[in-house]
Parts: sequence; structure tokens; C-alpha cells
Amino acid sequence: MKKSTNSLPDQPPRWADQLLEWFVAPHLLEYIQGDLHENFHKRVVKVGIARARREYLWAVFHCLTPFFTKRQTIKSSYSNQPSTVMLSNYLTIAFRNLWRQKAFTAINIVGLSVGLASCLLIVLYVLHELSYDSYHAHADRIYRMTMHARMDEKDINLAYSTGPSGQALLRESSGVEAVTRLRKEGAFLVKHRQDIIKEEKVAFVDSNFFSVFSLPMMKGSPKNALAEPNTLVLTQTTAQKYFGKADPIGQSLTLGNLGLFRVTGVCEDVPSNTHFHYDMFGSFESVKTGDKWLASGAYTYVRLREGHSLTQVETISRGFVSKYIAPEIKEFFGMDFTEFQKKGNRFGFQFQPITDIHLHSDLDDELEANSDAKYVYIFSVIAFFILLLACINFTNLSTAGSASRSKEVGIRKVLGSVRTQLVTQFLTESVLLTFFALVLALVLVFLLLPSFNVLSGKQFTVNDLVNGRLLMGAVVCSLVIGLLAGSYPAFVLASFKPITVLKGKLQIGGRGGWLRNALVTTQFVVSIGMIVATIVANRQIQFMQNKKVGFDREQVLVLHDTHVLEAKADAFKAELAKLSSVVKVASAGFLPAGHTSQSVDGVQIQDGARTATHRTKGYYIDEDYLPTLGIGLAQGRNFSKAFSTENASVLLNEAAVRTYGFKNPIGQQISTVGDGSAGSKRTYTVVGVVKDFHFESMHQHIAPLVIFYGKDNNQLALRIQTNDIPTLLQKIEQQWKATTDNPFAYSFLNERFSKMYQSEQHISQLFAVFAGLAVLIACLGLFGLAAFTTHQRTKEIGVRKVLGASVTGIVTLLLTDYLKLILIATLIASPIAGYTMSQWLRDFAYRIDLPWWAFALAGVLATVVAVLTVSYLAIKAALVNPVKSLKAE
Repeated sequence: MKKSTNSLPDQPPRWADQLLEWFVAPHLLEYIQGDLHENFHKRVVKVGIARARREYLWAVFHCLTPFFTKRQTIKSSYSNQPSTVMLSNYLTIAFRNLWRQKAFTAINIVGLSVGLASCLLIVLYVLHELSYDSYHAHADRIYRMTMHARMDEKDINLAYSTGPSGQALLRESSGVEAVTRLRKEGAFLVKHRQDIIKEEKVAFVDSNFFSVFSLPMMKGSPKNALAEPNTLVLTQTTAQKYFGKADPIGQSLTLGNLGLFRVTGVCEDVPSNTHFHYDMFGSFESVKTGDKWLASGAYTYVRLREGHSLTQVETISRGFVSKYIAPEIKEFFGMDFTEFQKKGNRFGFQFQPITDIHLHSDLDDELEANSDAKYVYIFSVIAFFILLLACINFTNLSTAGSASRSKEVGIRKVLGSVRTQLVTQFLTESVLLTFFALVLALVLVFLLLPSFNVLSGKQFTVNDLVNGRLLMGAVVCSLVIGLLAGSYPAFVLASFKPITVLKGKLQIGGRGGWLRNALVTTQFVVSIGMIVATIVANRQIQFMQNKKVGFDREQVLVLHDTHVLEAKADAFKAELAKLSSVVKVASAGFLPAGHTSQSVDGVQIQDGARTATHRTKGYYIDEDYLPTLGIGLAQGRNFSKAFSTENASVLLNEAAVRTYGFKNPIGQQISTVGDGSAGSKRTYTVVGVVKDFHFESMHQHIAPLVIFYGKDNNQLALRIQTNDIPTLLQKIEQQWKATTDNPFAYSFLNERFSKMYQSEQHISQLFAVFAGLAVLIACLGLFGLAAFTTHQRTKEIGVRKVLGASVTGIVTLLLTDYLKLILIATLIASPIAGYTMSQWLRDFAYRIDLPWWAFALAGVLATVVAVLTVSYLAIKAALVNPVKSLKAE
């Protein structure tokens, strides 16, 4: 029966048109295909659809005759010009196929680019962490000398060493090439002409400091710049801050009470990947250090001679204990060295490679808060898994997309394509996709770098991103991903038998079904694990911020550098107390949050005939301190002006009472060890016991604390009660400016407390971000698997609908398989995440218990996301007309 030319419902075979598109030059395709289509419709009217289709196919093959007759010639031509003709052909076809499958191409590129961008950012972070102090010349031969002791069954591990130890080592060990020391003396108010600026990053170093450490001098001599007392080297940025474009050499700055310092050098800014960061380096001879081994300390660095072993140096340092420290044991502890050792006490020195300090050192009194190697390992694993998720997506989506290309492979084989050419074609498309994804990933990294800096607490720049090795590694990684991820569909499709494919009997769903399911399950194992990690980290941070810390940190205003008021300090404090919004004012050199002044001394307790020595932290407060901060008393009384003997009185915290073994602490006496000088050893009477409060991070248990009476006027703490803080600050600043010309600075105690856990907050935020990315990538992978599965089950869905299945039943059927994968992933991820986070929580002395609901919530979230991801495709497949489903090939 003939068809009318008006409706023309029948079209020529689509796969025959694809042949023309693949093998005919684009500029000829339009004309050839147009003529063939016009003739086809005319023949339909005359001879009917069946014969018109056969004639159309014959015409198509006739157009492709040159390909059949000259196949060997074409192969020869390709072999003679492999880098031009073949590559051009592969790329042209690859672009056509990627453009034809826009949705799959877009999802693939976006998923892979997100994975690559995340991986690049994490690699940037990890490489920076691993690079600390490695830029120094001879970094492999520089060690930090640290001191370790055990006294009264307590370990003491200090990041610094005794003051004279380094010089003794230089004298007595032939393997030591150089020794240099560093001391930190706290913050200084630096005066230049009429300007007064607070500088917190001031260190005092030996004259050879710049010869040991690679901090290039821009002006001045690295050997002689600090050879004299009261000389100063500034970093480039600091020199510009004080002197602008003028030459700073020979200029003078006043450093607090230390007096006038002459600038003798300018060095480059200290790189960010260094375990210390200072803006000013004063000469070591400008500060008093003493010559006692047990009463002086400095951060000591040793550079060994090339080829010399550390073993001999360690052996010599062990001899220092009996040679230099033993004679002082009697002086400080009232016992000879033999008796000291019999009680289990000891002293010793250790040497840390300078490149290990940032990630592997957690000693008392570190120069800065170091990082932890476990975070490098954790984020390295996260980077690996995110990249793995992206690769899994790539493979799944490529496999799903390749299901519709089986006939293409069969036709290509019929027309003479060999396996190698087919594999090359598919790999070309895969590599091309990864190239596009890499370009998009670099753009994403560039755009996200500022936000990542905020999350990580780093200061990465575009220069760090365009590092040659990093970019080369990214290119090689992308190439490997493209080849590996594209290998499965390439080799599987290239192995198809043409006759099986063209007859429509090929089913590739089962061939790799288990692999695709395993890959998607792996994706959700990672995603669920990271969701659990995010929940636990957030809960721990909330616990630390909300836990009762033993003092009231709300509505406490802290005024900085009030010691500059000197004799006017009491009058200023009295004026502040008159303000209606100020409840109480106290001297607060010591604050239980953030950086604060403190002292560490040996405290001796007499227990019958036994004298116990404890290394205890000590602080000075006035009589207003405890009520201002809301710290309660457990026993006894607070300091008071009514008692003339307060300078010989102390308060203890409950931890100190337990440690010292006092059953009735009030009236007990303790003595300080002192520094060996006359009058440094004093005896105090306990007059009160304060309730335990957290004066350090919750990483540590509450330690023993001895509180002395005295006015440490470095800061003032104000208990305020007002809703109009700006007005109050304005009044306080006016009073400040009426009293002194020094800059006015303040902070709030609760903000300082929060900053103590800034590192943990960064970690928690990074967990949350990368968990979100992992879930996003997993959803894309699930979408790919769902697309593949629904395509494979098209006829099954049609048959079920014909037999009466409802849309809801079909959607449920399709979702069930994925829910099983989520359940399996939850069961696998839960113990892994539980163990990992329990290890992380061990770093905190005060921590939460692992909440069981975190694992259930992670599984529920993953299930909801999976259902939302798959539902679209499942509902779409279920709503298709069953007639169309049954006609689908």
C-alpha cells in the first residue's frame, strides 16, 4: 500500500544516516543526505515503505563504495600519516559523538571536574603541609634540641632546651657545625617617632641565625647584623610599615622597656611554610638569659656537618646530665644526683629534624601551634577517594552511554574497522572528556581559592596553583584517568561480534552489572563515612563551646596593653568602674582563653621527710579577678587588700590539691624552686582553693594551677552589662585617649575562647564541604547507573505495564535495587567511620561519645538523596507508553 506524500510518517533507517554522518565529509553530507531523503519519500509513494527502505540502504552503501574499494589504500594512507589523518579522524568523530550526547557529556564533565578540583585543592593543602622548613639550605642537617624529664612520676617534654646546652654541644662535638638560639619575649609596644604599634611577633636570636636559616637578607650582613646588643633585623613588610621607601638601615625603634634598638638589616618575609613566624629579630645579647642549666631556656637549633651521624651528638648530649645538670640538682631540689635518680627522676635531650616539627611535634611551649600528620593522611585519603568517586562516575556514565553505541561498533566492524582503531576511538573520546574536565577544574579551583583559604586557614595564591609540577601532575593524572576510565567501555565494545549486534541480540547489562553496582556502593561508602565524620566533628566542637568551663565568658570585655599606663593604671581602672555599664574591673594579665601571660615554675611540697617537686603553671591576679570572671571558690577565701601578708599567699585549683595530695589544703605551705639567684626561692601559704576551670584547651586535662597575688597589668578585664556595646566602647576609648597616646585595642573573652578551637572548626568545615562534594559525585554516578539500568529494562517495563503494573509499582521496583546498595554501603561505612572518628576524638581530653544516631542519619540522608536522584529516571521510564517500550530496540 502506498503512502501519501503529505504525511510521510515513515523515515529511512536511522543507523543508515549515521553511516553517512560518520564517513562522509561534512561539506558533502548535506547535499548527499538531502538528495537521498527526497528520493526516499518519492519512492515510498510509488513502491511502498519496505521497498523504499531497501533502495535507500542500497543508495547509502553505493555512496560509501569508495570506502569498500579503497579500504586498503585508506589504511595505507593512515599508516603513512598517523599523526595527522588518523588523529584528525578520531578527534572529529569524538567531537560529534560528545556533542550528540550532550546530557551525558555535560554530566560526565561536571562530575569529573568537581572531583579533579577537589583533589587539586586538597593536594595543594597537603603539599604545603609537607613542605614546612624544607626550603632551608641543609634542612636535612638541621635539628631542634629539646629537653625531656621525669619528675615525681610526671613526664615533662619541652620544645626548648636549656640555655647553655647548645654552646656546650658546639664545644664538645666535632660533628656540630653551627648552633643558634631563639627566644620569644612576648609582645612589645614599638615606638617610632610619634607612632606606637603593638608587635606580637618579636624574637631574639643569635648573630648566626640568618646563616643557619635560609631567610635571605635584602640589606645588611647576615653574619654581622646582630653581632652587637640592641640591634634589630626587620622583615621587608615590617620595614616598609615603619619607614616606607626610606632606607631603614641605621634607623632606630624603641621596643617597650628594652629601650632603643638600631636597625641593622632587612630580610625577606618569613615564608608561610615555617614553624615560626616573626616580623622582628633582635640580638640575643639584648635579653638576659642567665647561665643556669635548670633556670634558663632557649629554642636551640643544631646544624650537623655534612656526612656526620646524629648518633655521636646524642651520645655527647647524654653526658651533659652528669656533667652540668647534676651539680645543680642539689641547689634546686635539695638532694644529690644519686638520690634524685633513685626516685625515678631523670633529665635528657632529644633532637628533632626541623622538617618534622610542624607535623610531628606536640611538645609543651611550642613556638606556634603545630599541625598534625594525621590530618595530612586524612585529607590525602579524602583526595584519593573523591578522585576515585569521580573516576567511578566516569566509568559508569561512559558504560551507560556506550549501551546505545553497540550498533555503531557492529557497523564499523562490517565496514572494515579493526579492534585497535575502535579502542583508540573510544579512548580518544575518554581522554578528550578528561581534558575538558581538567580545564573546567582549573577554573573552579581559581574561583574557589579565596573560599578555600578561609576554610583551611591558609593563604594560597594563584602562583601556588600554576606551579609547574602541580599542573604537570594534574595533566598526567587526567590522562591516566581518561585511559583507565575509558578502558572498560572501549575494550568491551570493541570485542562485540558484528552479526550479534546488528541482529539486536546483544545484552551488555549483565556483563558488568556487578562491577557497576560495586562501584556505586563504594561511592556511597565514602559519602556516608564523610557525613558521619562531619556530624561527629560538629558535635565535638559544639560540645567544647557549650561545655561549662568554670567561668563566665559572656559579657567580658578585655582591654589590651594596659601596662603602658604605668602609674596611671589604678586611676584609669577606677574611672572605668564608675561607668554604669561596667559591673567589675580586674587586672587580667592571665586569661583562660587564647594567648596570655603565664609563668612556669617548680613547686616543692613537703610531705613528711619527702620533698616532692612539681612543674606547675602559675599566674598573678588581683582581688577583683575571680568575681569579674565568675570563678567560684571551693574552700577558703579570695585575695583581699585587708590582709598585709597577701604577697606570701597563694590560691590553688582543685587539680593542684589532688596532685599535691593535700587533704586539708588551707594553711599548707608550698615553695618555689626559683632560678638559683638570691631570694628567688620563696615560701607561700595556701589561703583558698578555686573550683577547677578550663584555663587551657580541652585537648588537655585541667592541670594543677598556682595563683599568686599581684597586679599583672598587661590587660584589664571588664564585666559589662549593656545592650549598647558601641556606646560603651566609645566612652572607654575616650577615657583611654585622655590617659595615654598609645593605641586603643580590645577583644571579647568569648571570641578569644572560640579562636582556641579555630583549627578544629576549619577541619569540621572542610569535612562538611568535601562530604557534600562526595555526595554530589555519588549522585551523578547513581544517575548514570540508573540511566543505564532503565535503558536495559525498557522492554521489561513495557511488558509489566501491559500486564497491569502501576506506575508506583514500577518506580518501587526500580528503586529497590538502589536502596539495597545504600543499605550495604551503610553497613560497610559505619564501622570504618566509627573507628576513624573515635581515634580523632582521642586527641581531646574532654570529648563526646560517638552518637549512634549519626550513623542512622547518614544512612537516611544517603537514602533520601539516592531516591531523589533515581526517582526522576524511574518515573520517566514508568510513564512511557508501553507500545513504544515494546518497539524499542
